[in-house]
Amino acid sequence: MTTGADDPRPAFSGAAADALIEHRLSGQQVYSGALLDVRRDQVRLPDGGEAVREYIVHPGAVLMIPVLDDGGLIAVRQFRYPQNRAFIEFPAGKLDEGESPLETADRELVEEAGYSARQWTRLGVVHPVISYSTEAIEIYVGRFLRHVGAKLDPGEFLDVLRCTQADLYAAQDAGDLSDAKSVAALSMLTRWLTAPRRSIVVRVEGVVQGVGYREWVRGIAADARVFGWVRNRRDDSVELRLEGDRAACDAVANACAEGPRAARVTRVVVLPQPHDATLTGFDVRPTV
Repeated sequence: MTTGADDPRPAFSGAAADALIEHRLSGQQVYSGALLDVRRDQVRLPDGGEAVREYIVHPGAVLMIPVLDDGGLIAVRQFRYPQNRAFIEFPAGKLDEGESPLETADRELVEEAGYSARQWTRLGVVHPVISYSTEAIEIYVGRFLRHVGAKLDPGEFLDVLRCTQADLYAAQDAGDLSDAKSVAALSMLTRWLTAPRRSIVVRVEGVVQGVGYREWVRGIAADARVFGWVRNRRDDSVELRLEGDRAACDAVANACAEGPRAARVTRVVVLPQPHDATLTGFDVRPTV
């Protein structure tokens, strides 16, 4: 639904027959700065007329919700020049060229908050300004934190805060937490923590093959009474599929950060999945 490779927007993902589609006819860059890439396109409307659409091209970003071992959260407070005031937010940063969202999360959490995380859970994605920007923000929860010291960029200043969910909701009520991405992330976190069941994939990286990891997982999954499977991957990681009670699945996923005695786990990634009613029991599957 574009005019070619010069279209900087995300690839079209809807139905070709959607009656609301606007077709791009031409486009130009009208401003390129240190941060902003402003475009102006001519489009054909659903009724055959034409219009101008102006928007900002953004590389994408990641927001991190760091969770301490006691359940507390890490937030930051920083001055936002366009609004001329300081805001409470979760740590976040834009993707550098060639980075994956997880690589950005690893880097930005250290830079802004001074922590590294061994387990990452993807909660989803938000589009903060769909009317005039291509920006998409991936939301991740970081757990099993280790304090390594902040490494702020030159000219970057912020306070690191330890708080609870209740503190952040109170800040939202008081108008001190109004940053759209952080409001959305807090809501997504609350929903995740209170969901009655889990349906997830867990990917475990590090020295996890040839150390009895799959049999160890099968044992703890059976004890937890969750359904699914475990398998090795050709990239040297181990992958699990878990279905069941929230607390039971979380216990298995959290245990994966340690693994059997001979394992050396460097990172665990948890990815929500659609419910699969066909999963029964727990087995070991072939390598993929």
